[in-house]
Amino acid sequence: MTSTPDLHTAAQAFVAEAERMTNQRDVDGIRDVFAEDGHQVAVLDGILIESRGIDEIHSAWRTMCAFMERRAMFVEKSLVAADRTTIVNEWTGTVAGRRSARGIEVWRRGEDGRVVDQRLYGFLDPRPESSPVAGLRMLASHPLTALALARARRNP
Repeated sequence: MTSTPDLHTAAQAFVAEAERMTNQRDVDGIRDVFAEDGHQVAVLDGILIESRGIDEIHSAWRTMCAFMERRAMFVEKSLVAADRTTIVNEWTGTVAGRRSARGIEVWRRGEDGRVVDQRLYGFLDPRPESSPVAGLRMLASHPLTALALARARRNP
């Protein structure tokens, strides 16, 4: 059994490698990370991207790398928690020079250490709840929710 310091060190190394692969747009490296039958779900600003199997994951990662390159997106990842099968990290990043992106990833690994399931939840431009831009975004995309929130703020 792996001791806690060794587990922590290995998880930190995994997260550092995920950061490197992201920032260097290492498209083919993803094949070394995921199991053949791996599963990946990314929710990025409300867009759901789901891939099953290494070929779909590789294709989705290629698209994501191209997107990040076009938007000059770079991230810093930090370990949140880890156990024998699961690693959780959060990330912050810049998009086109603006440091506002953030998200969280949950990686579940199989017995061989390859990822069998990954969940990514990311937000490219979150803003404080007091931001007029954030309010307008919510109103445009989810008007009933925006109105319910406005009413709750006035009459809790």
